[in-house]
Amino acid sequence: MSLADYLAKNYTSKNKKDKKDKKSKKKPEATVDVNVSLTRPRPTISSTRPGVSSNESPQEPTDADKKKSGWTVVGSGVTVSEPLMASGAKAGLQTGAQVAEQIRAKEQREREMLQRWSAEGMGKDAETVYRDTGGARVDMGARLTERKRKRDEERAEAERRKKEMNMGLVQKLDMEEKKRKLDKAASSSLSTYADDSELNAQQRTRELEDDPMLSFKPGKSKKYVSRTGRKLYRGAYPENRFNIAPGYRWDGVDRSNGFERAYFRKQQETQRDKTLSYTMQED
Repeated sequence: MSLADYLAKNYTSKNKKDKKDKKSKKKPEATVDVNVSLTRPRPTISSTRPGVSSNESPQEPTDADKKKSGWTVVGSGVTVSEPLMASGAKAGLQTGAQVAEQIRAKEQREREMLQRWSAEGMGKDAETVYRDTGGARVDMGARLTERKRKRDEERAEAERRKKEMNMGLVQKLDMEEKKRKLDKAASSSLSTYADDSELNAQQRTRELEDDPMLSFKPGKSKKYVSRTGRKLYRGAYPENRFNIAPGYRWDGVDRSNGFERAYFRKQQETQRDKTLSYTMQED
């Protein structure tokens, strides 16, 4: 087979037409017609409006209604308020007199409005209301008074602590003794008699340093114990301004700078000069 015959056999239009005829000659498939009947009626759209009976038929628009325009003509009797600026004047080109007149009119309206309002409605001289975080009303007068009272108590307590820190143990004992006596005197009678047993017992137990009978009474011997309960030195010691005895562990050595000795020497010299100046005066 030559090349021309091969091409004519396989690539000419005659073969394509035969293929199309073969396709068209295919046997058609069987079709089944199914008729479905609705068991429920189809919903219908009612043309009646609420409030209109079904007997009334809708009116069709007339030619006059169809010719009406959608635009509404505004009558000349309607007044349109022009927007005003914050000063009360209208916007746009105006003369100075017009602007001034408009501003005066606004001020007059505001004055009249303020006059109509009462002082209570405007909040004049009204008391400020304070509230806490929960929304409850707070009495600021009572709160300020309570705060001032607490501040005074804290200041008094600080002064008392400061005074107590600068006070010695003996002074504290004296204050307690004085307070005890005052409390006792408040509940007792003010009159004192010779047969007062408590007063007599207190006077009998009192020990005097210059008592000549003290050495003959062993039971009345001096106790080398301070008021605070500390042991005292039993021997002699240099005198001092506060009459404080050294502790029982003192070794007898004076380690001061000599101020106490100079102080008492100066006091003795002053007293001696005063006595001499008085006795040597001429009549």
